[in-house]
Amino acid sequence: MSSLRVALVSLHTSPLAVPGTGDAGGLNVYVVALAEALADLGVEVELVTRRTAPAQPALEFTPGGVAVRFLEAGPPRELLKEDLPPIVGRFQSALSVLPRFDVLHSHYWLSGLAALPVATMQHSAHIQSLHTVAAVKNVERAPDDRPEPEARLNAERLLVTRSAASITSTEAEREAIVRDYRARPERVHVVTPGVDTALFHPAPAEGTGAPYLLTLGRIQPLKGYDLAIRTLAAIEPARRPRLVIAGSATPGSERFAEGLEMLAGDLGVAHLVDFVGAQTRDQAAELVRNAALLLLTSHSETYGLVALEAAASGTPTLGTRASGMALSVRDGVSGVLLDGRSPEAWAAAVERLLEHPAALQRLRSSAAAYGSQHSWRRTAEATLTLYRRAAQL
Repeated sequence: MSSLRVALVSLHTSPLAVPGTGDAGGLNVYVVALAEALADLGVEVELVTRRTAPAQPALEFTPGGVAVRFLEAGPPRELLKEDLPPIVGRFQSALSVLPRFDVLHSHYWLSGLAALPVATMQHSAHIQSLHTVAAVKNVERAPDDRPEPEARLNAERLLVTRSAASITSTEAEREAIVRDYRARPERVHVVTPGVDTALFHPAPAEGTGAPYLLTLGRIQPLKGYDLAIRTLAAIEPARRPRLVIAGSATPGSERFAEGLEMLAGDLGVAHLVDFVGAQTRDQAAELVRNAALLLLTSHSETYGLVALEAAASGTPTLGTRASGMALSVRDGVSGVLLDGRSPEAWAAAVERLLEHPAALQRLRSSAAAYGSQHSWRRTAEATLTLYRRAAQL
């Protein structure tokens, strides 16, 4: 069987960006892990993104040795997402002159807008992963968050109806794409993400000191970190643990981040809240494995990859049943799912777990077992099957 030549396209964010900075998050983790797992399966794979600094070389490599190609498209600096649509055509032109790929796999809608015409012109297969579905985000968005524009909704509808296949992380995401965008059901496939168990693993049995709660990811209204602070404040003062908020503000969300610090002060818990900024993958793994609980406070998550990484680390997640969180967290096995966003209910759940060490340890053990069942190799194998089918190889 001949080897495939595949490009994973990520226009709006570099695969090498540190998750938790700018627009970098779970998507960045996903594309690098998938690319490296595909390479291990013998696929000729490249990651393709946009140059964002004048001195940036045309080619760099992931830690696992996969090439990351930086294309000239627009000014060589970071741009806000809303400033990217006008340069999609320039990215498309730069992509079109690269040697032909058998498969162009686009991640996020902006990548698809650039890559789909190239795939059509070169008779390549185009695969689309939206990662977040605008139609779902608009329903589940935070009260003070802006709705996704009609242009994005229309673009996503076009991409999932004209691509050879679309890949989702959950059945709920698949159902939303079929329902809201009228995609053909047989062209939308669920492939669950994996987890790097060499990086995310349980802490030593002897313990790591005082317990703390953790939120991890970009700071923006969608992530709902105000709930984490309100939860801490609702815990009886003598029993309050520390709360670590790891991540930096998404461009445009700086005032929201400042508001979180003000909220902590207003609620009298500022001395217990540590804003530690964005973390490298090694630092994030260390924070996760040593935390008592991960708080997944998002209003909406496509999947909640960080919850799977927490599970593999033996750290239970507290979240809601909304959106993809009910799929990345197995209630009673890798964490606890709540029905709403009441800080009092969240605080009660935290107190129940922290006050019963034996029960928490059982949950940590079952979470670790659950997380270890997921691998990026399985994700890559399922994805490769779709590639070969679409490319007819």
